Amino acid sequence: MSDAIRFTSRIELKHRPALERLLFFNACQSRFASAIVDTIDKYGLPEILTEGDCLRVTLPGLPEVQSLFALDCDTGQVIGVAIYVRADLTHITILHIGLSEECCAGGDREGLNLLLRLIKEIRRSSRRVKGISGLRVLYRAQRLQI
Repeated sequence: MSDAIRFTSRIELKHRPALERLLFFNACQSRFASAIVDTIDKYGLPEILTEGDCLRVTLPGLPEVQSLFALDCDTGQVIGVAIYVRADLTHITILHIGLSEECCAGGDREGLNLLLRLIKEIRRSSRRVKGISGLRVLYRAQRLQI
């Protein structure tokens, strides 16, 4: 397999099972359980919705959230997702991240650095938004400024 990854804000309906695994049945989540619970307590449990012929992730407490999906170019499979929001006039906050188990630390494809690539892609796209000067990630004991 190559390291080619495609980032997109929309995925097809056929990817629902993979997206459910990333968000709700991911063995890597235990590493960040406390931060995940805190985020869910504050913003609500992510929900997967169908919009036309695509899937969308929402949060009950933040209807304006956006998603970025990472797809493996070789297989077309969804291997990552980040849910984020413009938290204020100057910051984007990443609320939830889901990586396929093979792409997590210790996985067969950890060398893809998928977490870093997702964050860099959000940062790259947010630079085009007027006024954005920072990016925060909630899944850390201390907030990470990027």
